[in-house]
Amino acid sequence: MTNISFDLVDIIRTIQKQKRFIIIITLAGMALAGAGLMVKKKKYKAEARFLVNNPLYGDRNTLFRARDTRYVDYFGGDDDLDKIMAFAASDTVRNRIIRNCQFQTVYKKDINTPKGYAELMSIFKKNFNIKRTEYKDVEVSYTDYDPQTAANVANMSVKVLEETYRNYYTHIKNDIYKSINDQVIKLDSSIAALTDTLSIMRDQYGIYSIISPSRQNVLVSELKGGGKGYGRAIEELQNIESIKDQLVADRAHYISALNEFYATTNSALEFVKVITRALPPINPAGLSMTMTLIAAALLSFFFATLYVLLMAYYRKLNAIER
Repeated sequence: MTNISFDLVDIIRTIQKQKRFIIIITLAGMALAGAGLMVKKKKYKAEARFLVNNPLYGDRNTLFRARDTRYVDYFGGDDDLDKIMAFAASDTVRNRIIRNCQFQTVYKKDINTPKGYAELMSIFKKNFNIKRTEYKDVEVSYTDYDPQTAANVANMSVKVLEETYRNYYTHIKNDIYKSINDQVIKLDSSIAALTDTLSIMRDQYGIYSIISPSRQNVLVSELKGGGKGYGRAIEELQNIESIKDQLVADRAHYISALNEFYATTNSALEFVKVITRALPPINPAGLSMTMTLIAAALLSFFFATLYVLLMAYYRKLNAIER
């Protein structure tokens, strides 16, 4: 069996012999890349960056100093960033962004038909991107043929994400608020009924002194009166009064909690902080003309050289076999 020799010297000689062919292919590749870049419609990429705030700062325990705020970080952790990424991938958020940005007008699709809606969702998914960085901030970007549209969609994405993320917590707080408020309404009814009962008993037996044993630091005045049933009336009055006092105290506590929960749902509490707002980009996305020509030249030169070397090796192999 004959060994085929094709060493570095052969490679250099082959390249020297075919240098004209390699140069022509390289120039042709550059020309095609330049022409393609000029013919291709330019796309623009707008980017916005934001930080995720710690939702615990909007909690009633932190807002009203029920705990030491030194142990609550201002910035959201990995779990909070994961929630943002999950919301961004949801159809609910994408649907709101598409409708708020009037995609049906921008891309000339009927959003009310299943086919048109699916096409708009596909366009958004293709051109939208969101990623976390090593600095624990989030970067959203959108690519479009119109620079203003790209910036509008990127900024709207941040706005919708913030509203969705905030509503996730405020919705729970609103449910708690409604639950406590329903209990306050029941307490109002019970207190009103007990008040009517106590009023009737006091007028009936002439007992107008404060005799509730549940009230602390209150000097009980001397009781006056008597007669059959007077003693039992005092005992019943104390029992009912103690229940009413407890219900009134509970009601005051619930109303205080309602005010705290209502304060935590205020829209002034932002859950994300925009650090870079998207602006209409000036330069198109992708490589510039210079970088495109350089890349095309390198690729064309590489493949032309590889082709020349393979053909030379193949011819040498055929010559030896013959």
